[in-house]
Amino acid sequence: MVRRFLANVCLFSLLSALPVLCQSLADLAKKEREKQQGKSRTVYTNDDLNKYEELRSSAPETPVTQSPDSAGKSSKAMLAGPDDSTERAWSKRFIETKARVRDSKTNADALQAKLNDLNMKLLRQSDVLDRENVYGPLIAQAKQQIEDNKGESAAAQQALDDLREELRKSGNPASWENSEAALKPDPKETKPEEPKIKDQKYWQEKIGAIDKRYNAMITPLETERFQLVNRRNLKDGETPTAPGFLGMGAPPRVLDIEIQIKELNKKRDQEKQEVVNQATREGALPGWFR
Repeated sequence: MVRRFLANVCLFSLLSALPVLCQSLADLAKKEREKQQGKSRTVYTNDDLNKYEELRSSAPETPVTQSPDSAGKSSKAMLAGPDDSTERAWSKRFIETKARVRDSKTNADALQAKLNDLNMKLLRQSDVLDRENVYGPLIAQAKQQIEDNKGESAAAQQALDDLREELRKSGNPASWENSEAALKPDPKETKPEEPKIKDQKYWQEKIGAIDKRYNAMITPLETERFQLVNRRNLKDGETPTAPGFLGMGAPPRVLDIEIQIKELNKKRDQEKQEVVNQATREGALPGWFR
């Protein structure tokens, strides 16, 4: 009887606690489900969709990836000119490159002759006082110019060698290296017509071109004269002014430069006068050239 009584008590306690336990498990399951749904659920509005469309329209397009062959062709097309395969184009490039080599060699010979002349004057120019201070800076300058010209000569020769190799790889005739096609008139280019009315501006430009050409020849002589007279180089922005009375102690080279400058100015004036005479014959007014 006692065991039956205890069994009934235990069964009653278990049945009374079961609803509470089931309710607790159900609540926990419900909370966990709501928690998981809250994480994964996102509500999109019309404003969010509009923002997405705006971003998509403003985003840059993805560039198209080129193959190595197409990229190489495009880069070569950018480097090569429109007439890069013509004989005239190659002729022009070789003429210009060879002229650079030739000019550097001519400059080297001129600089060496100048250095030899200065060294000779330093040893034998007895009529010049303090020869070392007069010719010493000029000799140092000439030596530096010779060294600088060596670098230019090497660069010019390398450019010519590279151009020859480029012509070989292009498959064009090797004879194009010595072609003179670029020296002939280009049929594609039309000669500019002379203006129908040759006004004052036209004739002044003619005279200005003469001055420009002679100034290019006279300015180096004036610079050298300044160096000999003042025993120093020109400063940045300084103009080589003409010296005053030189006297008997002036270096002989200065007197030679004076004669050269006078001859060049005389020829300049003659050419300008010829232009003035031609302009007058063609109806120009005398007051245009004052």
